[in-house]
Amino acid sequence: MSADDAALGHQEFLSRAAEILGAENVLRPGDAHAYLDKGYADPYPMHPDAPSSAGVRPGSTEEVQAIVRLANETGTALWTVSRGKNLGYGGAAPRTPDQVVLDLSRMNEIETVDPELGYAVIQPGVTFFDLFEDIQRNGHPLFVSVPALGWGSVLGNALDRGYGMSPYGDHVQQLCGLEVVLPDGSLLRTGMWGLEDSPLANVFKGGFGPNIDQLFTQSGLGIVVRAGIWLMPWPEAFASGDIRVQNVDDVTELIDRIADLRRREILQNNCLVGNVVRAGTMNGPRSRWYTGEGSIPDDVVEEMKTAMGIGHWNARFALYGDPGMIRERIRIIKETFDLPGFEVDVRLYEGADGEPVTYDEIDQKDQTTMAGVPTLAGLKTVGWYAEDGGHTDLAPLMPARGELVYDFYKEVKALYAEYGFDLYIGYHVYARHLVHVTMIFFENGNAEQLERARALYRAVSEAALRRGYTPYRGHIDNMDDIAAGFSWNDGAALRFQERLKDAIDPNGILSPGKQGVWPARLR
Repeated sequence: MSADDAALGHQEFLSRAAEILGAENVLRPGDAHAYLDKGYADPYPMHPDAPSSAGVRPGSTEEVQAIVRLANETGTALWTVSRGKNLGYGGAAPRTPDQVVLDLSRMNEIETVDPELGYAVIQPGVTFFDLFEDIQRNGHPLFVSVPALGWGSVLGNALDRGYGMSPYGDHVQQLCGLEVVLPDGSLLRTGMWGLEDSPLANVFKGGFGPNIDQLFTQSGLGIVVRAGIWLMPWPEAFASGDIRVQNVDDVTELIDRIADLRRREILQNNCLVGNVVRAGTMNGPRSRWYTGEGSIPDDVVEEMKTAMGIGHWNARFALYGDPGMIRERIRIIKETFDLPGFEVDVRLYEGADGEPVTYDEIDQKDQTTMAGVPTLAGLKTVGWYAEDGGHTDLAPLMPARGELVYDFYKEVKALYAEYGFDLYIGYHVYARHLVHVTMIFFENGNAEQLERARALYRAVSEAALRRGYTPYRGHIDNMDDIAAGFSWNDGAALRFQERLKDAIDPNGILSPGKQGVWPARLR
């Protein structure tokens, strides 16, 4: 298809989409609306001239199907977002500006909540705030696992393998039964949902034959329009804990012991370990602490640590369930970290008269994401360098071995200093791996700073890949590079993904370039 033909097809698509959805639900490049004030563009673009794209906003499964069929007919590529709130990874922006964003935010119905078996059936526009408030309003004894920012899509987060801070925090593992619009506009249900009116639809993950649910995670093979998601029973008691570690090199012992406790299921959630700069970004701006050039010097970091009353490493964890079991867990945790330079503080909340604890009984400072309370508090970090600030996330996975973590930390710290940025670290520690979250903060539109930020991203990514580490998801600008890192056997994994793409989406309509998988016409 020539460029002129593509442009004509694009205009025909938008005109006919308006007939299907209503003109108010078709947005041209640069248009703003209620919750995306910069339109379908990255709110924190890594390139100052990053353009905005057109978008369409279906309100039902039938409208999604009609739009997908229209896209095939006109040769228009679609880029699917649930709410477009994946900040630090591109937000609502597609891989290329000619792609039309398929925005599912209007599909925001909570269709079912089963308080006994502990699951909900929801659409992709449902936010963590929506689900939390619905459960609270209806008095369901259920706990919602939430990520750092609560305005995003529950399903979108799970499908992109995002995570929360509870025992159910590995969100993709809580999905059970997907309803999917395929690239030809037809409809599929996965697992037991493929049985007509089966009560197993959202309570058992397997179906019959190969399990295909994971094909639709981080994927351009289909559009998930409904799904079941499991929810944790409301705990009888809740505890919030902190571990403060004074010495930098003691991170080795901290990581090893956290991971061991997680493997033994003493710790129940992915413990979050942050450095001093991470705490500082929540108590910023940067000018409060330092106004010089380059990375904040170590002596200033020590001053920040003293002023905030924290350690060089600061771990947060939570405990859930029976009060007696929580007390025993606390005993083991305190005994485990009874080490020089380590300090443990735990606050236990129990319900009155043997009843389950309520949010009213939990101190406000502990009503955080680990308590299942959605928040937007994390947004304040983006103002670290400037009021109009932004960030990109770089989050390689690595084994939960303290020695490896400390070794990589030292190299990353040196790279941040070389490129003149402050090293923000948040380790999300699981039983066998951790997510090494580093953020690169910058001032939006500052071309010189953005150039250094891009160079730093490349340098840290290359250092990670040399060690066999890779991000678990990536910014739209970096998806191809991350995919290319899976190079074993001449990139067999990517070649297989491309074969699937060509078979299921022969016109290359759905999310071209998602996770580095391009259709044949664009490869």
